[in-house]
Amino acid sequence: MNGKEMVDFIQQYLTRIRERRVVPDVQPGYMRPLLPSSAPYEPEDWSSIMKDVENIILPGASSPACTELEMCVLDWLCKALGLPDHYLHHHPQSNGGGILQSTVSECTLVALLAARKDRILQMKSEFAHADTDESVLNSRLIAYASDQAHSSVEKAGLITLVKIRFLETDEAFSLRGETLQHAIDEDRRRGFVPVMLCATLGST
Repeated sequence: MNGKEMVDFIQQYLTRIRERRVVPDVQPGYMRPLLPSSAPYEPEDWSSIMKDVENIILPGASSPACTELEMCVLDWLCKALGLPDHYLHHHPQSNGGGILQSTVSECTLVALLAARKDRILQMKSEFAHADTDESVLNSRLIAYASDQAHSSVEKAGLITLVKIRFLETDEAFSLRGETLQHAIDEDRRRGFVPVMLCATLGST
């Protein structure tokens, strides 16, 4: 029944969209005080959810509302996982939290792009690399994954031009710490700069 209501809601929204505001009438950060600081432990009824969609989400139009909601949801996830507070979007010591992507493959690519950029900025902050072209620094980067990793990890490496080293797993198909440490030590001796380890938790 709720699925049908959502389809009807979308149909009505698109049919009457000209009656809505063209630009949002809310300010950045408006959504934060309107939602709970942590994910609800108890389910809410459908009418309450749809009321929130109409009164909290839609006034912010699309992209601003999605961004605001994304920040709140990721703070919920951060707290649920017990991560340190500096991973929260809404925290004094935060440099920004996470983002939501449409697929796990896309997440892998974005994570590697972020890791690559962060490490290159670190390298360029050093006097020895201040004037070095980023493409040269990029060629020294290396990331790691187990030999059980999804093909999207290799694809992310091809797109970012970051070398991916796939490490052998044990009889339980797990990547062991000593295997990773040996690879890191070996690559550092060869002049490479480790930038990321991609964990494998399931198929992707």
